[in-house]
Amino acid sequence: MDRSVAQGGVSGHEFVFGDLVFKVARHDDDADLRRLLRDNATDGWIRLALTREPDAFAAARTMSPHHGYVIARNRQTQEAVGMCEWSARESFIDGEPRLLAYLGALRIAPRYRHRVGVLKGGFAAVHGLLHHERATPYALTAIAAENHAALRLLGAKLPGLPTYHPLEAFSTFALRPRPTSLAAFVERASAEDLPAIAVCLARSYRALQFAPVWRARDLGDPDRCRDLKPEDFLVVRRGPGIAACVALWDQNEFKQTMICGYAGWLRWARRLVNLAAPLLAMPHLPAAGRCLRHIYLSHLAIEQNDEELFRALIDAALAEAHRRGFGLALVGLAKRHPLALVLRRNYRPREYQTLLHLVDWSKAREAAALPDARLPHVEIAVL
Repeated sequence: MDRSVAQGGVSGHEFVFGDLVFKVARHDDDADLRRLLRDNATDGWIRLALTREPDAFAAARTMSPHHGYVIARNRQTQEAVGMCEWSARESFIDGEPRLLAYLGALRIAPRYRHRVGVLKGGFAAVHGLLHHERATPYALTAIAAENHAALRLLGAKLPGLPTYHPLEAFSTFALRPRPTSLAAFVERASAEDLPAIAVCLARSYRALQFAPVWRARDLGDPDRCRDLKPEDFLVVRRGPGIAACVALWDQNEFKQTMICGYAGWLRWARRLVNLAAPLLAMPHLPAAGRCLRHIYLSHLAIEQNDEELFRALIDAALAEAHRRGFGLALVGLAKRHPLALVLRRNYRPREYQTLLHLVDWSKAREAAALPDARLPHVEIAVL
């Protein structure tokens, strides 16, 4: 059954499945949300927890003007057993701006992971919320390529769960900041450049599937772009406009990536890897329990994917990240993006792959009703 509840003056829903209740999280759920994020690390060679300290809601406006968490609790004990995050932001779909839903931060306490009802209740709650927001009838999500259990379960088309349509691989590249000589044509932006930066982003992103729509007012909004200043943008000018841009976005005050441990040979070889890292231009691997000191290279747009412009901007961004004392710079590109090859060939990055999926609640939807297969792009800094 389900029943309406009030949430900060906004209509939400509470869904009850057996001994579990799902609801839109409020600020009094904050401690449990942060614990679920902190205690449920990703699997793989490096176990990571994507945390939101000291306030899980602090990043909400940065993620999207339409954002929320769904939290699942045991009805009897009130124990928090799972959560997920939903957001909806204006993005280019088939070349036109639309409100696109995104699902992330799915976390389930270990002793509840075998219960499909946790997923069914969570998806039912999210579906109601996204319908209320009038977003696309499907949502975008990303699953770590190494998370084979989740890929099998969510791709099994089980009754009561939405259909997961696989799209393609998307890569997060971890680059090591380094001092380098800078191209004279790369400049630091100012507030007066924000309209031209927005035009540059729209020109590049309109051809990409799911790329965010950034308007000048968004780039200057202290909520939408928290801790991102106009001078954090690096630009290349051509004539009166801007041909390429990238931003250095430090989000460590409200979003963190914590190292929870290493698997296999990395557990004993981490220090040896770190000794060789400067020679190999590889990122440093912190000890377990420490947070990565990283910065996002966001708002990346390169006119006609020009390799010279791209390398000049990346070199300038890595030099600036080094000057600011960051250990890693993160940039996201589709695995088959032509500039991803440039990163692999010239920067020796660590590459972490996720698989993009569309989450579709309509079992009868025709393939023609889904977005076309053009190259996707998502902004990892707002996911």
